[in-house]
Amino acid sequence: MDPLRILKALSNPHRLDIILWLKHPEKEFGAQVHTKTLIDFPNSVSVKSIQKRCGVSQSSISTFMSILENAELVESRKIDQYTYFRRNEKVIRDFGEWYNKEVSIQSDQVDRLLETVILEDTSYPTTEESSMPSEQLAAEMRTKGPHHEEEK
Repeated sequence: MDPLRILKALSNPHRLDIILWLKHPEKEFGAQVHTKTLIDFPNSVSVKSIQKRCGVSQSSISTFMSILENAELVESRKIDQYTYFRRNEKVIRDFGEWYNKEVSIQSDQVDRLLETVILEDTSYPTTEESSMPSEQLAAEMRTKGPHHEEEK
């Protein structure tokens, strides 16, 4: 599993949609007509069905599916003259576990992060500073410059 390749593959909205649709193929694409897919390659969908649902050209779908397959997110099988795809659930699960471990903030890390936050932060503007309308403050910054007070 190559996380960078997977992230790149999922960065395209069409490819992400395809992966999400393939999670529930019968619901999203209807029953596939080819009977061998039920026995030999269950939960798979033909390229033509994916193209129809996605609404893009055949060459675009071929490119999308090639990228998803190179990232190992889908598996393909040629049955007669048709190519069928399905999700590679093992790789998707492995990627999810990697993401949760390496990228997302776990609850114990959130607790440690919250311990470092100072709740009585004194860096906020004083009442006098905050009472000036932001438009007026911005106008003063434009006309006088940010270092106007230092020059006095």
